[in-house]
Amino acid sequence: MIVAKRSKRIEGHLLQEQTVQTEKRPAALEFLAQFKGSLPDEITEADLSTVNSALGLLFSRLRQARALFARGHADGGREGTFSALGAVWQFLVLFRNPLQETLHFPILRLQDALVHLEHGHAQLIVKPVRRSSGGRATSGHAYLSLKGHAALAVQQLTDIGLKHPEAREAVAKELRKMGVRTERRSGMISATTVRNWCFEVSSDVGKHGTAAMMHDSYSPEERERLLAMPKDQAKRFVLDSLRNWASLFPEWQRRRKQKSI
Repeated sequence: MIVAKRSKRIEGHLLQEQTVQTEKRPAALEFLAQFKGSLPDEITEADLSTVNSALGLLFSRLRQARALFARGHADGGREGTFSALGAVWQFLVLFRNPLQETLHFPILRLQDALVHLEHGHAQLIVKPVRRSSGGRATSGHAYLSLKGHAALAVQQLTDIGLKHPEAREAVAKELRKMGVRTERRSGMISATTVRNWCFEVSSDVGKHGTAAMMHDSYSPEERERLLAMPKDQAKRFVLDSLRNWASLFPEWQRRRKQKSI
């Protein structure tokens, strides 16, 4: 009961944050007010219209959040992340049982913490964890995703006819052009770095890790579309995809020193 009350308090605060800049309540919040807690866990034909409308709103808001995230280098993508989290939990609470079980509460807590960061307060959920010296920090999920995406790019380039060394160097060169650093920021990405990433991904036979799951997202349909392209166009498509994805994380890139006047 205490969790439910806290969830409602945070929920109300975050909804207020979303509408503070607008005089009229957004369509997504109007939809939420009308259909909150109305859907069963098992969808029937009678629910399809509502579910399809809800999915349409969810995807639309996630696209908007994605655009905000891409433009949010100044705040690390915080505004875009806040919007994406809001879209997800407001979709979840359309379902009766998830709403009653407050399954959306962890998402609310994280979203609430982002609001507090904007006001200079770091809640426990977003505070860094103090670790004993001497231990090697584990890779973050975002960087693990980069490894998986790079390994996927190597596979795609070999699929269209490049030799493995050539494919690894092409991927490394693209990341170097962006100024992407190695995981410990000790140097620039090399073909050897990419080879090690590919080995790390292939070693995860069960595809349990983030890097392997990113690599394994390559569908047969995507492969067929890639192979249908002319080789040069396909190569550029693969490298552009890698570049566009990595550009979302400017913290990986080396900051160029400004010349003193």
